[in-house]
Amino acid sequence: MQTLQRYEVATPVAKAIPHTSRRAAPRLLTVQMIVRVATSEAESARLALHRMLGSALGVHTIDIDRRHDLACLHVELDRARVGEAMALLIRTVSRAEFGTIRRLERM
Repeated sequence: MQTLQRYEVATPVAKAIPHTSRRAAPRLLTVQMIVRVATSEAESARLALHRMLGSALGVHTIDIDRRHDLACLHVELDRARVGEAMALLIRTVSRAEFGTIRRLERM
């Protein structure tokens, strides 16, 4: 008579599925930064911001006052990038002046 050997078979253990929240991803805090530069330097300031921020650069407008030779850039960006943007503009544009930085409410 042949004897059978008994083997214990490990039972598969269910892997824990990581908990994923159904809440929306946290929104970035968007601010509007106002920068005043000479009219002749407005284009270089805008291009420098585009190179640095790329698609993260939000809505931006430029108001030009030819009488005083000033351009006022209104730039929307993530609050965490404001310091980086200011440092870039100080290096790129002579006599850049920074105005109000205000939080933008987004729905």
